[in-house]
Amino acid sequence: MRRTILLGLACCLALAGCAVPHQRDDLTPEKTAARPADVSEVFERYREVRNSAIELLDPKPLSTVETDAVLAIDTGSFEVSQRLAKTQKGDTAKVEVTDVQTPRFGKYPLWFYAVVRDEALGVNRVQIFERSSSVDPWLLTASPETLAGTTIPTIRRSSGAAVTVDPKNGSGLSMSAQDAATAYAAVLADPKAPEASSIADDAFIKQMRAAAATNGGLEGVKFSQTWEAQDVRYALRTSDGGALAFVTLLRQDTYTVQDGLTITWPEGSPQQAFLSQGISGSGKLSYLHQVLLQIPGDAGKPRALGQYGGVVSGEGGETAAR
Repeated sequence: MRRTILLGLACCLALAGCAVPHQRDDLTPEKTAARPADVSEVFERYREVRNSAIELLDPKPLSTVETDAVLAIDTGSFEVSQRLAKTQKGDTAKVEVTDVQTPRFGKYPLWFYAVVRDEALGVNRVQIFERSSSVDPWLLTASPETLAGTTIPTIRRSSGAAVTVDPKNGSGLSMSAQDAATAYAAVLADPKAPEASSIADDAFIKQMRAAAATNGGLEGVKFSQTWEAQDVRYALRTSDGGALAFVTLLRQDTYTVQDGLTITWPEGSPQQAFLSQGISGSGKLSYLHQVLLQIPGDAGKPRALGQYGGVVSGEGGETAAR
């Protein structure tokens, strides 16, 4: 069971300088998360809250330090542990924060980027933290994982701040972050989709196709799978001219079973936890996947560098979730 380690930073206001003189009433205050000295305090608070949530297997405390897909995925993992009467280990692993990049913003919400290395698990967690206002806490909102040996592109900086990319603007890129997310979902759903020629056939796509082929080969079972890309909110320009985009994908696996048959999953699996009686007739499992998508600055093909995901709900059988 994956344990998320995160880092937080506090925020202060800074007035941005400009090469072109402005009238005094034209100046726009820019907000920057620029106090790394607060990292330890926020980090320790997060670990304390998360450990309390793990001890209780209660996602409510997590909502004070996590949000969006990260919270949904971790809530799903808690439900799995509860249904299987299992415990989770506390968040005590030693980690190293290897990179923190802070963009500038003219208004809230603020967000920033951090890379956290977990040597014990051999992964890097590439994370986004967001703050809605000056009185709100920093919340983890994206946390795809890459293997420790995967090269993560360097983030471009301008005047000391990380450079963001409008997710809908593909200027200087092979395609916009939003278009890349949509095309990536289309290729996952259908290997023969028109978008297949524009997306790299990466390890995540191959893994998902292999799993879908296994499910599709079950005798007496009709299997279908859909993928949907959510709106991209976070994208950063990289030093090589490309971009890193944080993409959230909704995956839904649907099973239609012939009369007299029931399909089940291995004991102790997340799927079995959500559908302990299996599926007779029809049923559906929903997953969320957070994908770190690298978008080239030329005519190259976007590819996934890493992902983090899990089952978030199930429908069908006697123990359908939510």
